[in-house]
Amino acid sequence: MISYKDMTFCNYYPLCKNGNSCERALTPQIKKDAEKWWGNEDAPICQFAELPDCFIRFFEGGTSCQK
Repeated sequence: MISYKDMTFCNYYPLCKNGNSCERALTPQIKKDAEKWWGNEDAPICQFAELPDCFIRFFEGGTSCQK
């Protein structure tokens, strides 16, 4: 199946310690870029169904999102 940038994006990034710097964050800009690429609002964007292994809650330790 085809999806935007052929990668999985994360909808949980606002709750993640590294969400502001993660390349997998499904930000409003990513959604906008995907819509532009696809030509309408139904752009196929693959998203994690559950918290990814790299997810770090703000109050937990850890330093970086694994890729």
